Amino acid sequence: MPATILGAMTAHLTLDHLRGVRLIAQLLAPSTARPHTPTTAVGVTKHMLATQAQNRPASRMAIDLRSGTQGGTAEAIGSSLLIRTWSQRGTHHLLAAEDVRWMTLLCSPRILAASAKRRSSLGLDSAAVDRARDILAERAKQPVPRTEAYALFASVGVDPSENRGQHLLRHFGGEGTIVQGPPQGAEDTFVLLDSVCVLSLGLEGDAALEEMTVRYVRARGAATAKDLQWWSGLTVAQVRRGLELAARSGEIHPVTGPHGESMWMPSWARDVTDAEICQALEPELLLPAFDEYLLSYSDRSHVMDMEHSTTIGPGKNGVFRAFRVVAGEALPA
Repeated sequence: MPATILGAMTAHLTLDHLRGVRLIAQLLAPSTARPHTPTTAVGVTKHMLATQAQNRPASRMAIDLRSGTQGGTAEAIGSSLLIRTWSQRGTHHLLAAEDVRWMTLLCSPRILAASAKRRSSLGLDSAAVDRARDILAERAKQPVPRTEAYALFASVGVDPSENRGQHLLRHFGGEGTIVQGPPQGAEDTFVLLDSVCVLSLGLEGDAALEEMTVRYVRARGAATAKDLQWWSGLTVAQVRRGLELAARSGEIHPVTGPHGESMWMPSWARDVTDAEICQALEPELLLPAFDEYLLSYSDRSHVMDMEHSTTIGPGKNGVFRAFRVVAGEALPA
């Protein structure tokens, strides 16, 4: 029987174990313990659930790298099987089309509330927001380029200048009905989700919380509750409830981290062998800017010496640069 490191429900992870399992969970290393290894851009994106996509080219590279295909992500975006939208934290993520609505409705309420509070400083009232939403929804059965969207806003008396247009598009994205369509050249487009996705998963409430938690831990464990809270943008209470539901399902289990912290692992990781951990840590990887290997966690010290934090990111502008991974550690490229 191969030696395993995670057989006990309260296993204590070493730093190497944590890094190795994260590489395996994030599809950056193989393991026979992982139930499924997707080989398409859509499959990888479903596994990751939501992939940071503030930098569009970098997000395509991140998915292509994990699927082992070149150009598959761009093709899937072009056919709207994958969609770039503001699913959580008010920032762009790439999701499978079927996951966009429920994830956005679950994770965006706090962002929408903060957005509404900002309107007065932008000179927007509720009536202006409604007019802008209505005119865009009327035209967005087909992708509408950003410049055209701004012209539509102006046509109903809503001035898109001074960040108002950008604010409105992001707000509508957080409502879960408007998403980004395939880009036209260098220009973003915006389209009704219902026009490009005929089937969305109908998850809400506890079912949505459980699904998100299970899929986060499957693709990113070992991780803490605080990591999940950062990644999702949910409240502490929501994260606790999600972890309770996911643990009850048997899909995740608790472990103790390298520094004695409480963490969560996917249950399949119990069968990861010591040999597979060593194998995961052997290759040197080059990961793109904003890669989830760093962005998935609030505490990045498990995989990065914090002396590199200003070199890799975030700097004052919040930009994460491409980086190398050596023995599971993130280093400047």
